[in-house]
Amino acid sequence: MIGSTVSHYLILDKLGEGGMGVVYRARDTRLDRLVALKFLPLEVASTASGRQRFVNEARAASALNHPNVAVVYDVGDSGDQSFIAMELVEGVSLKQRLRAERLSIEDVQSLGLQIAEGLQAAHSKGIVHRDIKPENLLLTSEGHVKIMDFGIAKTSTDSGLTQTGTTLGTLAYMSPEQLLADNVDHRSDLWSLGVVLYELLARELPFRRDRDAAILYEILNREPTPVEVHRPDTPPHLRSLIAQLLQKDPARRPASAAAVTTQLRGTTHSHAMPAVAPVVPDKSIAVLYFENMSSERESDYICAGITEDIITDLSKINELSVVSRTDMLPFRNKEVNIRQVADALRVNYVLEGSVRKAGNRIRVTAQLINSRDGYHLWADRFDGMVEDIFDLQNEVARKIAEALKVSLTASEEASLAKKPTDDLRAYDLYMRGREFLSRRGKKNTETAMRMFESALDIDRNFAGAYAGLAEASSYMHEWYDGGSKWLGRAIEFNQKALELDPHSIDARFGIAMVYFHQKRYPEARRTLVSVLETDARQVPARLRLGMIAERTGDLKEALTQYEAAAKLGPNEEEPWRHLATLHRKLGDTDSAQRAAINVIEIISRKLEASLEDVVLLSRLAEAYARFGGKEETHAILRRVLELDPSDGLALYHSACANALLGETGPALMLLQRAYDSGFRAVAQSASADSAFDAINDKADFKRLVAELT
Repeated sequence: MIGSTVSHYLILDKLGEGGMGVVYRARDTRLDRLVALKFLPLEVASTASGRQRFVNEARAASALNHPNVAVVYDVGDSGDQSFIAMELVEGVSLKQRLRAERLSIEDVQSLGLQIAEGLQAAHSKGIVHRDIKPENLLLTSEGHVKIMDFGIAKTSTDSGLTQTGTTLGTLAYMSPEQLLADNVDHRSDLWSLGVVLYELLARELPFRRDRDAAILYEILNREPTPVEVHRPDTPPHLRSLIAQLLQKDPARRPASAAAVTTQLRGTTHSHAMPAVAPVVPDKSIAVLYFENMSSERESDYICAGITEDIITDLSKINELSVVSRTDMLPFRNKEVNIRQVADALRVNYVLEGSVRKAGNRIRVTAQLINSRDGYHLWADRFDGMVEDIFDLQNEVARKIAEALKVSLTASEEASLAKKPTDDLRAYDLYMRGREFLSRRGKKNTETAMRMFESALDIDRNFAGAYAGLAEASSYMHEWYDGGSKWLGRAIEFNQKALELDPHSIDARFGIAMVYFHQKRYPEARRTLVSVLETDARQVPARLRLGMIAERTGDLKEALTQYEAAAKLGPNEEEPWRHLATLHRKLGDTDSAQRAAINVIEIISRKLEASLEDVVLLSRLAEAYARFGGKEETHAILRRVLELDPSDGLALYHSACANALLGETGPALMLLQRAYDSGFRAVAQSASADSAFDAINDKADFKRLVAELT
């Protein structure tokens, strides 16, 4: 073959051989350029489907014109041989590069971004590659990635050649749906990209066994070893992205290659200004939801109540840094890896346990694990009666303090000894209400109020339930109704809570919220400062102080408060969302992007626990819009409006997303709808929100703000 001429191509030497063709270096004698000439193997050419699939590669690749996809120049036949002439990429495959050296984090991010951008171009043309692997990814001498080999690509015009029931691809890189011969779409390529990224970091495959059957079983049934076990310096955003890409359910993967490029582009562009790694407090702890070991499923509420109360008790100990209840919700009712949980939540210790209830007796087991070495620091078992549950929880908190060598102050001792209520049923309803309230959204807030009211029907002296009702009333005023009656209810319930518990942090914060809504900012600030003097780790107080500073023009103070809130609650979405907005307002694009990436990661985790939370979804759309991710933003916004087209807060964040994309008409329409749905602070919020910078000089925006003020 070498030295012969096929059509007008002079074959110079052989470059390689694979299942879908033999490739030669050749010279195009007409245009005097070097090309890669790929011939269909004779055993494949002997079948009509093989020849047609080969032509499919030419059609698929020729439809693409992207710097990260090898260009197809020509397709033809010479006798009984079919060939494709394509761009000759001088360089090595990604597989060869990986064998030669350990790639830096920066290189992995850059290569991943280029692959994702090439896939985005293919997917936009309706082309699914279906064989993404390091051998099919070539690196030029300048370090650019070229996606090769569309021999088994699936196009939107395929008819019968790649039907369900036909499994094509390379086993170790194939998605679960590809293995099952289900219909595959672009998300199958995203799975393969996740495998490639894992391999680039770990230098081994996520699913690696000696036999094909074992690999297949693992892909379908097992979770891979966390990539950071192989590569400890893997940053959290890459861990999170790979975990998303390797979700077995395609619906749980990123929506598109564009979504992947959005995440990688933000981190890659900002890598020149690396963020300082957050310091993990030495005595930091996360409490996993206790497992129900009882035969009675109704005992679930007891497990949740025990977990919530232990978190509350530990939070009263000043020397401990405790992950909040809301941050633990995504891990509820799931099998988890302790090291992954600790890394994700930035803690050194994890408490896990179980509850077994039999009649009126209860057994609680608990283990405190040092996440740095995996060893148990302390473990114990507690037996008692159900009515003694608060005492059991209190004892667990004390044992943990003792194990971590924490000395309790007299006030902490007194605080731990105090019971929130004497009735477990009331406490259960209260905690359920807190959970609904933390999710936001009008329906969730209304459900939370019903829970608090039911708790008070059982125990009229439950201060926490009154404080919860006050907070819910405040939210109804701020986002969903705007009526003064809600502020009146908030004042009434906060006063009742303070009568029952003069030291209630929740009630004092609630009074500050009333001042805030009344625009009595000096009083609100003083009250919030007094709250922080009692509990310096109160994230909501820091956030409101930041909002007051931002609204009164003190952007430096706003930045200080938001950064403090993010440090105290690194896994809470709201501080990062405010930081993304403020950094954008201050012109610090890199910092705004880093904050927005955190928002995307945190919300994505929370949505695993509540896939139909319209407020979270709308905030996710806003975060994507900050990167210019138009496709992802619009897909999420459609879902928001399908789920609940009348939630004022969700409509406002949806308007922010449209405004960030420069879409004035939809943004103004959603602002009006948010106002009509009860979010009466629309005008003030939009006027101060940098999300509207792109449209705030337009006459229509100014007119609407004036009308809604």
